[in-house]
Amino acid sequence: MTDQPLTEAEIELALSELPGWNHTGDRLERSWTFEGHLASVAAATAVGWLQEQRNHHADLTIQYNRLTVSTTTHSAGHKVSAKDVELAQAVSELLGQPPSGT
Repeated sequence: MTDQPLTEAEIELALSELPGWNHTGDRLERSWTFEGHLASVAAATAVGWLQEQRNHHADLTIQYNRLTVSTTTHSAGHKVSAKDVELAQAVSELLGQPPSGT
């Protein structure tokens, strides 16, 4: 079964409940800044476990003390789907920090 991409209106509604997340291209994206490199690596590892539990994997980018999570759904034509919104919510709950400015 193919996942369905969300409409622009659905994405905007979801973003209203996802502080710090942006709709960039065909992805949902957010960055966090940590006190050091090891903290950003630890956060990426925790997000990796979260992704494995959901069998939905975002791109994770570490730039020293900054972690960026960028998610899209391949089976929805590389568009944003409900899977991405659910993952974004879970990552936000896990990391529990205010946005660092993306």
